[in-house]
Amino acid sequence: MNIGQLIKLERQRQNMKQEYLASGICVPSYLSRIENGLVIPSEDVQQHLLKRLNIPSYALNTTGNEEKLLYFKNLFKSVINSRDKEKAKTLYHDLHVYIEDHPFEPNRLTLLVMETRLMLMLPDYTKEVQSNLAILEEFKKEMSTDQLFYLSTIQGIIAYQDNEFRQASEIFLQIFSLIKSYRMEDWEMAELYYISSLAFLSESRYILAIDYVKSALSYFNQEILIERSIECLVILGIAQKNTGVLKDAIASYEKAREISSKIESAKFKGMIEQNIGACYSLLKESDLALFHFKSSLQANSDPNKNVISILSILKEHHKNNDISNALIWLNSGLEILDKLSESNRDFYSNHFTVYKVLLLNDPNSITTFKQVLDYFEGKQEFKYCSIYCYVLAKKLAKEKQYKQATIYYQKGFNYHIKQSKVSSWEELS
Repeated sequence: MNIGQLIKLERQRQNMKQEYLASGICVPSYLSRIENGLVIPSEDVQQHLLKRLNIPSYALNTTGNEEKLLYFKNLFKSVINSRDKEKAKTLYHDLHVYIEDHPFEPNRLTLLVMETRLMLMLPDYTKEVQSNLAILEEFKKEMSTDQLFYLSTIQGIIAYQDNEFRQASEIFLQIFSLIKSYRMEDWEMAELYYISSLAFLSESRYILAIDYVKSALSYFNQEILIERSIECLVILGIAQKNTGVLKDAIASYEKAREISSKIESAKFKGMIEQNIGACYSLLKESDLALFHFKSSLQANSDPNKNVISILSILKEHHKNNDISNALIWLNSGLEILDKLSESNRDFYSNHFTVYKVLLLNDPNSITTFKQVLDYFEGKQEFKYCSIYCYVLAKKLAKEKQYKQATIYYQKGFNYHIKQSKVSSWEELS
C-alpha cells in the first residue's frame, strides 16, 4: 500500500472526514488525489497530515513485520479451527492493539480482515464490524486473493446470520469461483466448506450441503478436531434426513453420539437425540421417536432447547391421536413459555396456540389461525404458514365449511410457492 492509501485507511478508521483532515493543510480535492495515489504529497503536507492523524513521523519507516504476521496467522488458524470464544477475544484484543500501534504496517489490510472475522465470533461488535467492512470495501481493488477470500467470507457469514440464506449461498459460491486457480490452505477451505454447508442447508439445497460438509468433515477428522467433526455429522444428518435417506441420517447421528460419548461430552447429546427422534418419527416408529425426544429433554437444562423437544413430543402424541398425552405436553409447553427468550417465546407460543385450538376445539379457530399465520408470515416462515393453512383447511372441511376450506388450501399452496422460492408452479417440477 502506498502512503496515500495508508493515510486514507487510517483516516477512515478514525472516522474522520476528508474536510477535517485537510483543513488548514490542503484543499480536500488535493487530499483525495493523495489518497487515490494520483499525487505524492510534499514532506511538509505529509507531516501535517500525520500530525492531525496523531501518527508519529517515524511510523512512515515501518516495514512489514512478516514474523509478527505469521504469528497472528497461526493464532488465527487455531481460533477458527477450535471456535474458542475466549481465545478469539484474546487474539482480537492483541490484533487491535497492534493495528493501533502500527498504523502504517504494510500488512494492515490482512490484519484488518482477521480482526473483523474475529469480531463475528464475539457478542456486541455489530457496529465495529460494519465500520471495518465499510473501510475494507473501499480497498477491494487493492486486495490480494486471500484478502478478498476473507472479506467475502465475512460478508457471507453476516448474510447467513441475518437469515439471508440465498444471498449467503451466492456469496460462498462466488468465493469458490474466486479461488478456482488459487491455492488456499486446507484449514481455510475446511472452514469455507463448513459455513457454506450451513447456508445451503438453510436454503434447502441439501445435496450441495452434503457434499460440502463431507469435505469439511474429512479435514476435521484428519486434524482430530473432535467437536468440529461432531458438528459436521449433525449437519450431514439433517441434510440426509431432509433428502429422505433416514437410515443414513440416523447412522450419522449415531456416529456423532458415539464420538461424544468417547470424549465424555454432553454438549451435543440433546441435539443429537432430538434429531434421531425426528428421523424415527418420519419412519413412523413412534415409540423410538418419543424415547429419543425425551432423552433430548433430559440432556438439556436450557428451556430454549427443551421447548423444541416438548413441541416434538406434543406433535407425536397428536399424530397418534393420543389426546390425553397431547394435552399433558401442551400444558408443559405453555408452562415453559415464560422461561424462554423473547423471540423464542413468541415463536413457540404461536405453535402451541395451534395445538390448543385443535385439542380444545376453540370455536374461534379461524380468527386464532389468522393471527398465527400473520405472525409466521411477518417472520417470513412460509413453511409454517403452508402447514397451518393445510391444518386449518382440513379442519374446516371436516366441519363442512367447504368454501373457507378451499380458500385456505389455496393460501397454503401459495405459501408453499413462496417457501420454494419459485415464481410459478411449473418451477416446482
